[in-house]
Amino acid sequence: MEEENRYQEALETAKEIDIVENVMIRTVTTQMAFSSMMRGLERGDYVIPDFQRMYRWNESQAEELAVSLVRGMPIPPIYCYRNDEQQFVILDGQQRILSLYLYFIGKFLKKKRNAFIDFRKAAGNGKDLREQLEQCGLKDKSYCMRYKDSKGSEQEVDITYGTLSDRMKRKIDFAPLTLIEINVDSREQKEKILHKIFANLNIGGTPLSPQELRNGIYGCSFYQMLYEINDHSKKWRTLYSGSPNADVNKESKDVELLLRMCAFKYYVQRKGNNFILTGYKGKIATLLDDFSEEVKRFDEKKVAEYKEALERFLDSLEGVRAKDRDLALVSLFVAWDKMEEKIPISRKKQEEIINSEEYRSTTSRSTSARNEIEKRLRSVYEQLSGNG
Repeated sequence: MEEENRYQEALETAKEIDIVENVMIRTVTTQMAFSSMMRGLERGDYVIPDFQRMYRWNESQAEELAVSLVRGMPIPPIYCYRNDEQQFVILDGQQRILSLYLYFIGKFLKKKRNAFIDFRKAAGNGKDLREQLEQCGLKDKSYCMRYKDSKGSEQEVDITYGTLSDRMKRKIDFAPLTLIEINVDSREQKEKILHKIFANLNIGGTPLSPQELRNGIYGCSFYQMLYEINDHSKKWRTLYSGSPNADVNKESKDVELLLRMCAFKYYVQRKGNNFILTGYKGKIATLLDDFSEEVKRFDEKKVAEYKEALERFLDSLEGVRAKDRDLALVSLFVAWDKMEEKIPISRKKQEEIINSEEYRSTTSRSTSARNEIEKRLRSVYEQLSGNG
């Protein structure tokens, strides 16, 4: 059921992203030798986007991919685009290319559950790909291939790259991998087009969450700020997960909630006790996509303004609890942010607001309807400011 829901969510996300007209998209298909691509990864020619990316494959999946490589079976293409440094940024196929590289170096992640590779922690310190991976915790791994001999008995052979004969290595080194480069002729619409392509590709395989898609396309200083709060704020980790030392969400839903809070801060205007939600097209996901395009143009001062607002809000909450999430948290943040005087929000006041008839009446129907959102914000604001 969970997998089915993920596919449905991926399909809906792909449908919701607007198609931009009059933009030419070209693709260039190149066959790359396995060893050339692996060396290119080490040189930095190919880039895994520098956001926290969950590595969802288990050892069996990585081993099966290695077996496909050794046997000469087709491997799905890697989709990418070039950045300003002329590096190939991997748009789709990150799991495959990382699995192939782990096979190339004879390693795998030590952590078995919720394993992830966080390139951001190693970014900017001159470390190459292998050193970054080592920081994530690797172990030595033997890769094996099973087959049936002429008598029908099942046999197992070690295919770990480092243990192969030179003859076998040459065969694998020149095994072709398909690289599809996507070129968009509009710089202004590039992110939107890539987002649409990424969403369409995401319908197959193991679907990513909508926020993971955004992470892959809209990486910028604003997103880095969100990651920093998400990773390091003890209050935020407690608020979201119930513990200051809780792991980040494997589908990046905690980052999405921070993004939602900031998006509503950006698009909501207050006039007296009334709240007006601008730029809203009826779906929260579209609002978050539009906001993600906007934040790529934020300067350092603007990013710092949002960081300060989030941190001050978290500090204002007295008695943080994990249940204060989503609707309530966004409403509390936006209402608090629009107040002239930023006041502490006691545990008692939070409970009063969330359990009040005024607030609950805006959550019993469509919570994403514009008028319900605006009524909800007004209700929270009036109760916070004592005007209710």
